Amino acid sequence: MSFLGKFFSRGGNKYVGIDFGSHELKAVQFGGSSRGAVLEHVYRVSTPANGIKDGVVSDPQLVGEALRQLVADGAFTARKTISAVSGPTVVVRQVTMPVMSERELRDSTKYEAERFLPYSVDEAQIDAKILGKADDGQNMDVLIVAAQKDLVTSQMSALQFAGLTPSVVEVEPFSMVRAMIASDDPQYEQNIALINVGAASTSINITKGGHVPFTRNVPIGGNAITKAIANGLNVSMEDAEKMKREKARILSQQDTGPVPPTVTRIFNVITPPLTELVTEVHKSLDYFRTRFRGETIESVILGGGSSRLENLDAFLSHELGLPVVLASPLERSIHDPADFPADFLRDAGPSMIVAAGLGKRDLASDGRAGAAA
Repeated sequence: MSFLGKFFSRGGNKYVGIDFGSHELKAVQFGGSSRGAVLEHVYRVSTPANGIKDGVVSDPQLVGEALRQLVADGAFTARKTISAVSGPTVVVRQVTMPVMSERELRDSTKYEAERFLPYSVDEAQIDAKILGKADDGQNMDVLIVAAQKDLVTSQMSALQFAGLTPSVVEVEPFSMVRAMIASDDPQYEQNIALINVGAASTSINITKGGHVPFTRNVPIGGNAITKAIANGLNVSMEDAEKMKREKARILSQQDTGPVPPTVTRIFNVITPPLTELVTEVHKSLDYFRTRFRGETIESVILGGGSSRLENLDAFLSHELGLPVVLASPLERSIHDPADFPADFLRDAGPSMIVAAGLGKRDLASDGRAGAAA
């Protein structure tokens, strides 16, 4: 099993891409063809209660049993998997180092990573990639990626309990780039913000040219909105979750028609966490612009299960002053409409952005599969 290193390779294997979400376990499998990736299987199940905490699989056997059921019910045929790690302990950092060989870089990466890791390098899985020479010709730009070992080993244990073979673990932003921005896409050479709104947290990432020079995770997501509904309307978390799915809507001045009182009450109580989320996104984009002077952000791709909150895309677009589109990774693949109706692909797509990117990672027939590296 390789951590990240194989991310920079390309081959002909077929994988199940598995997204370990705190709310749902999601999986996607593609096949290769001369025309590109062919969607074969999509499925998701609820994550067992307390099975994943802070990104770490806290009960690998329990989560493994859920994965086994997911693979069986979803009729997946591949047994090799690619999964992704995310969260505050995952670090993606572009640095400048003296020009050296790949071998010398392997020896130097550990010492370079010590400068910015919030934990000991002995606790970390670390990988690095030379991006190219810096403008001065004496140095080079290097992408360093690190994660705590517990994040990686806990996923491996759960997959093994499920009877699956963990092949590669990468970091979440790379899979989202692969799912949504191909190397021949006009957006490929633009700075695009990829925002993944999950249940427990939101990841904010900037990509350009297949690289991800900036990534940040904030502890605000769908759970915060559900909790706001539960507290504000004095209902259970289960009822609040149902209300969020069925009745929650972000209102604006363009809502000229009558609005049901319950919808208005829900909007009022979810406004604080939504405002906090927007503030954190603003701070992240501003920091990127400051750090990479002269760079502008062109647009936003919004993914994650909580991105389906009605009007969230329009709300973010208004607040950020940028075009915002919902992620559509499943619709971008070749598929049989009889097996995958358009409504299903559209509704499931945003939450599958990570799993879809993982499943497409190593398709030999898709020349763009490794673009995010």
